Amino acid sequence: MKNVITLVSLFLLFGTAAFAQSLSGTVVDSAGGQGIPGAIVYFPELKIGTTTDSAGNFKMTSMPSGTYEMKVKILGYSTLTQQVTIKDNSTCTCNCKMGASCCSSNEVVITALGNITNTQRSPMPVDIVTHDMLLQSTSSTVIDAISTQPGVNMTTEGPGTTKPQINGLGFDRVLVLTDGLRQEDFQWGDDHGILIDPYAIYDAEIIRGPASLQYGASAEAGVISFKTQPFAENGTTQGSVLTEYQTNNGLIGTSVDIGGNHNGFVWDLRASNEDAHDYWDPKDGYVWGTAWQQDNARLTLGLIKSWGYSRISVSVLERRIEVPDGNRDSTGRFMYDAPQNGQLYPNKNAYMAYNPTIAGDKILGEMQTWWQNSINVGAGKLGIDIGFTQSIHHDIDTGTVGSGNFEVKDIPYSFNYKLSTDNYKLTAGVNGTYEFENNYAEPAAPYIGDFEIPNYTDFQAGAYAILQKDYKNLTLSGGLRYDYNNFVGQSMYLANAGTPEQAVVSASAPGAALQFPSFNNSYTGPSGSIGASYQLPDNNYVKLNVSKSFRAPSIDQLTSNGINIGVNAFQQGSLNLKAEEGYQVDLAYGNNGKDVSFEVDGFYNVINNFIFPVRVQSKVSGDSMMDGVPFFQYIANKAIITGFSGYFNIHPYDTKWIEIDNNFTYVYSYLPNQTDSTQHIPWTPAPRLTTEIKFKLTDKKSSILRNTYIEFGLTKDWAQNDIYSALYSEIPSLAYTLFNAGVGTNFVDRTSGRTICSLFINCNNLLNIGYADHLNLAQYFLAYNGSPVTVTNQSQGIYNMGRNVGFKLLFPIGGHKTQIAEKTMDMN
Repeated sequence: MKNVITLVSLFLLFGTAAFAQSLSGTVVDSAGGQGIPGAIVYFPELKIGTTTDSAGNFKMTSMPSGTYEMKVKILGYSTLTQQVTIKDNSTCTCNCKMGASCCSSNEVVITALGNITNTQRSPMPVDIVTHDMLLQSTSSTVIDAISTQPGVNMTTEGPGTTKPQINGLGFDRVLVLTDGLRQEDFQWGDDHGILIDPYAIYDAEIIRGPASLQYGASAEAGVISFKTQPFAENGTTQGSVLTEYQTNNGLIGTSVDIGGNHNGFVWDLRASNEDAHDYWDPKDGYVWGTAWQQDNARLTLGLIKSWGYSRISVSVLERRIEVPDGNRDSTGRFMYDAPQNGQLYPNKNAYMAYNPTIAGDKILGEMQTWWQNSINVGAGKLGIDIGFTQSIHHDIDTGTVGSGNFEVKDIPYSFNYKLSTDNYKLTAGVNGTYEFENNYAEPAAPYIGDFEIPNYTDFQAGAYAILQKDYKNLTLSGGLRYDYNNFVGQSMYLANAGTPEQAVVSASAPGAALQFPSFNNSYTGPSGSIGASYQLPDNNYVKLNVSKSFRAPSIDQLTSNGINIGVNAFQQGSLNLKAEEGYQVDLAYGNNGKDVSFEVDGFYNVINNFIFPVRVQSKVSGDSMMDGVPFFQYIANKAIITGFSGYFNIHPYDTKWIEIDNNFTYVYSYLPNQTDSTQHIPWTPAPRLTTEIKFKLTDKKSSILRNTYIEFGLTKDWAQNDIYSALYSEIPSLAYTLFNAGVGTNFVDRTSGRTICSLFINCNNLLNIGYADHLNLAQYFLAYNGSPVTVTNQSQGIYNMGRNVGFKLLFPIGGHKTQIAEKTMDMN
């Protein structure tokens, strides 16, 4: 708390300068020259925007000086992006001409690549998840909501434990950001979901591939950059109330947001809550141990002044989740691990309880403070970002006493300088984090502490430079980076290990056994990227990018030496592991036409010293705590990952009432010089196709409904037989097809045109198909009467959720007109 108060106090000191700049202009139709009312004019870096009036005019006051990327968007026109330079002590003018198009989201500004550009000119494949996509979906977490994008998948052990994959790689190899802040909340653990409030996320950029040089080693597979709500228009206070209900697990969600912008002082406050009981699937019925709940409060304060901008965000989140262990009796009925109140089996009330404390569960806490600054220096901008995060992990053993307790603290930092001209964009800087982890004390008997990793510190630093050159049709981009990573770990000794008398002791204590040795490991390495995109005639384009990646081993890969309670397996690391080094080529071809848009992206990735866990023996025995638990060890091998992904969207300009969107993902992995049972990387996703048909109803002036749509979709996953099958480390998965449907609309006041509320109804798995996704790790959880059993086929394990109907109601605060409501729903 002292750190937060200090940062807020320093932040307020920047608010003394006055504004002298403003920006005005007109947005017109390129064909007829008439003004376009209701167009959204938005500056992604500043997170502020406005809307054109009835004549197509706009004016924005309280603008900082400097060069910024501006985006203009409205339905029926192609999105326009251009650089705008705002000079000191002046009123600047920017007039825009927009061409007609049925699809307005073809060209989208992206900020996560270091230099601001757009999707069509970026050499790297980039997916954009708009606010409308998030709002119109039904999901448990924000990772769940983006997991059907091209090249993106997720691993899960239940509704609250989702983690992303990009191009077949996940965990520490995918860097997740929230407003530029690294999510360091136990990225390495199977059972540690990304701790983000889904209602706080406005949109997302997904970079597929290791070319995002400004983020370093953790971005080996790619980057998912989540963005929070844009600030209100200057001179206004606005917000929303969102409420949600899902039928399958009874999820009840509520989020309240309010924010304002008053002459450059911006603020936003959000509070959210989610509660869910156990989910249901056609094979298992209600799945014991899948209830969860989450609370989040988030405050952002900001200043936009003539010298630049400064904003500070403080977030406190707590997630409590059950992780299923699959314990059953001989008939397949779920059982308690140990009798509770004389009962062996959970009853209907237990399954339907919104209270995960009644079973073995986890309490995960995440506190974040993030201070971002951009200061005009000469012709460029100096970025200074620093933060503090604290992630707390408690494993709860059938009640209130923890058996695995530790915390991880991080101090992330970033210093960079950005220079942008009409043709060149340069970003250079230094960033990284200082991380320190501490295990809590041994719990009281009869509970036994589980020490999976030692107390350690991890210092990461990297220096980089990224240069982009734009010609009329050609964009060249490249950069270099050098990373340093230093782990220092403390030794730990246990007496009476694995018994109720277990205790942490000194090395000289009687019966002391070494749990973790002390160590000091350093890793250094370069990474780089060079790429180009070329705009061909008739809206065609081609992209090529070649990159080298570097990643140091994660702390669990180096030091694990105990049971990971969340995955019910003993895991053992190795301090002798070397850093991973990868080489990837990406090639893409696409078209952004008036009626059709598509892109096909192919990649080939070779990683030396690729680190992954393998099952080295079927069971651990001889220890009461570990008897029957599978044993996994981290090893390294050369790996090849290749595949392709893309989309094909039909949006006829002359038939605006229909839109058909399709995307696909195919990933193949190979481990050279291995046997048939060990030649594939574990958890390579199955091939997938998604299709969605959306019918848009015509608005009538006399109707209270606006922007009404009806959609139908399917998700087809093929069987995955390319697996690491040795000792049943991985089992093949069956093909499945899910059908989905949805409807949405805005209710408006016919007199004023103001939106009263928005309603979205979605049904996932419409036909209630019983299935287990290949990346559903809960399918490996099986025990009979408390004794772990090796799963040898999918029918033995836990299936994914059955039919689920979600209802969302969004009430805007401030009474936006329809066009403005569209802005608050989607500025992408």
